Amino acid sequence: MDSQHRDKAVVVYNPAKVNERALRSLVSTHAPADMRIEWVETTPEDSGYAQATAAAQAGASVVLAAGGDGTVRLVASALASTGVALGIIPAGTGNLLARNLALSLDLEDSVKRAFYGADNTIDICEARLHWDNFSNDVMRFVVMAGVGIDAQMVENTDESLKKRIGQLAYVPGVLRSLRGGNSVKATFTFDGERVAKKRLHTLIIGNCGDVFTNVPLLPHAVPDDGTLDLVAIAPRSPWGWVRIGVGIGVNTLVRLWNRDPRNVDNQMNVPRPPNALTYEKGERVTVKFAKPEMFEVDGDPVGLVRAAEIDIKPGALKVRV
Repeated sequence: MDSQHRDKAVVVYNPAKVNERALRSLVSTHAPADMRIEWVETTPEDSGYAQATAAAQAGASVVLAAGGDGTVRLVASALASTGVALGIIPAGTGNLLARNLALSLDLEDSVKRAFYGADNTIDICEARLHWDNFSNDVMRFVVMAGVGIDAQMVENTDESLKKRIGQLAYVPGVLRSLRGGNSVKATFTFDGERVAKKRLHTLIIGNCGDVFTNVPLLPHAVPDDGTLDLVAIAPRSPWGWVRIGVGIGVNTLVRLWNRDPRNVDNQMNVPRPPNALTYEKGERVTVKFAKPEMFEVDGDPVGLVRAAEIDIKPGALKVRV
């Protein structure tokens, strides 16, 4: 059936994150009169993937992912390459994909957008993770993944504090994550060419660049350019952290000046401190760690990995914007 003639929307919602009564009221108010709405609740055993897969197979034209970054990631993973649109109803603390796409976080705006917004396609990332127990698995993500400060920040952040003060709750976690020096030993390659074997503090690979609103870890990342971006952070001294902070600060000013990452180098010379910040761009990244490291995808720690191979799937995800 042609997607333009489908008349069903499925709302996949996380009851722990969403005000269900408010969401149901807004969906009832704004959904097209001839559209059939189905509601599916996530569970601790399945946070959205199976529900979104079933929705796509049943002929939905749009699936609304109402929840935090984990719900959005799993629904997006299920909808990749299906032609079914993702409607993002951000209800978490990070709301990484919505922020990177510059979408309103307001609940009513998000519901209207899901029904009446335009459809854009963005890339999706696919990671084959080799776990500590020597098994492997494939996970998709839409924003960024990696080891170091990003994974440690999430692990070191208090969940109850997130509910009270939102993104500010990550600040203590970030500060705690800066300790420990360059404890990650990694060998990583881009597009089959050896890039580096080095000790580093953090390694991030992503499709989108901002870890907070307008604070880019990956200043050149564009969600629809068909390439992955990588940053390796490896300060050699406290002065190295200062230089990294200055570099990210300048990147933030550039982003505030002009939100399009394609224009970063045209606006300012983004500083790249020797051995402290390394940026790379390509279509496939392979990373091997000297010992198992905690890995995160789109803000969620997923476990200890020994290695990861990450590919980009250009234009695989349709998003309602």
